[in-house]
Amino acid sequence: MPIVKGAGMISAVDALPTKVRNFGRGKLSDYYGNWVIYRDLKPLDRRLPALRSIASQIGINSRPIPRKKEKTYALAAQWYINKVQEIRGIDKPLTELLFIGDSFYNDGYAYRHIVAEGRLRGSCFIGAEETNSEPQIEIHEDEGFYLANRWAALGSWASWALEQGFMLGEQTAVIVDIDKTAIGAKGRNDTVIDRARLEGIYRTMNSLLGENFDSAAFERQYAELNRAEYHCITADNQDYLAYICLVLNAKLIQFDELVNEVQGGHLDNFEQFTRWTNSRIMINPIGGERLRQVHEAIMAAVGNGDPTPFKRFRRQEFIATVDRMGNLADESSVTELLQREVTITNEVCELSTWLRDRDCLLLCLSDKPSEAACPDPHESADKLPLHEMEAHLVGTSIKSMLDLL
Repeated sequence: MPIVKGAGMISAVDALPTKVRNFGRGKLSDYYGNWVIYRDLKPLDRRLPALRSIASQIGINSRPIPRKKEKTYALAAQWYINKVQEIRGIDKPLTELLFIGDSFYNDGYAYRHIVAEGRLRGSCFIGAEETNSEPQIEIHEDEGFYLANRWAALGSWASWALEQGFMLGEQTAVIVDIDKTAIGAKGRNDTVIDRARLEGIYRTMNSLLGENFDSAAFERQYAELNRAEYHCITADNQDYLAYICLVLNAKLIQFDELVNEVQGGHLDNFEQFTRWTNSRIMINPIGGERLRQVHEAIMAAVGNGDPTPFKRFRRQEFIATVDRMGNLADESSVTELLQREVTITNEVCELSTWLRDRDCLLLCLSDKPSEAACPDPHESADKLPLHEMEAHLVGTSIKSMLDLL
């Protein structure tokens, strides 16, 4: 893909706001309402049906649930944005798509597929904060990608889109990613999201293994297996990885055994690993009843095509995440907020407000499991859903730039 860098764009980079500040408190629902869809493709707004209810009419299978980067996911996403347009009472078809994310892989493929499926004109902003490098923007004009190493570049992206002839109005759909985009901005605040996930894993391990949990071994094995060469069994899925590490920590399977099986080409998918574990549990049921119940639940979920089989871990991740939202005092320093709280990305919110005022359709599409974003009636009934949690808005302000457009 060609990279286009014009003189005007370089000057726009030079003019980016740089001061990261605390802009008070807010919540995602202030900007997107309940137009939020997580990995299970069961929209939070009940006016939108779950995927299983519409799969046949859009020509896809609901088992397994498609992941964000897959072409079948785009069919569902396209159906949902068209349905939201209908619910909004606008009889004009959608003709444009803006996509805001942090991953050129997951978000990038989702954007490409949705644009192709809907025959939409589109542009995709992929952001990350890289303050150790000079501000830089790369525009891939053939596909509409706008890659930036500052979240403040969202303002210049909007300006560029207008210059390219985008209407940015009632026929424009705007899809926003959640993790490491709308919250926990990548490169700025994303490590807090990662720590919440790890805490969820640790809580789960402790509850299942108790004093037999070997945290040092877990850290070594988790770090090793979280590499691309093991994607054959982990599928880059944190549920799979966490469960594999649980089995290893319980010593149902030895780490060296696992590595030898993978390297020898004898173990090449997660379902095969669950069957191997099942045979070990039948021969030597160490770990107790709770571990057996978790194992059976995971086998059943995998058999049903559920991409989030380790629900016990994800429910703990939810608690650890929302406990880090809005938990610090308003007078806390920006550094402290970014290190200890999952913050909301101010630039994303200001752009969303500006686009909403232009009557664009705004929708959050996230590959985050709903179990890690919504309360469980038994374990976290006292918590609010993630999108309704109040947290600090942290970032730069692009409002004055947007007001000039």
